[in-house]
Amino acid sequence: MTKWMPPEGTKITMPSVRVTSENFKYQRGADVQATWRKAGWTPPSVTLPPPPPEKEVNLPFIKPLRAVK
Repeated sequence: MTKWMPPEGTKITMPSVRVTSENFKYQRGADVQATWRKAGWTPPSVTLPPPPPEKEVNLPFIKPLRAVK
């Protein structure tokens, strides 16, 4: 079996403190994006244009429901 290699132009970042280490301190609710932003990462959604507005759907064959007494 060959050793897996990442695609050209990418890199793998390994955690600096292993989970099994005594120095590892678990924190609930950690903000992963905030942690990565400290290292200069920005989410891809920042560079994306805003989504287009939703179109109003007008279907003439669908009639509104009426209350039955």
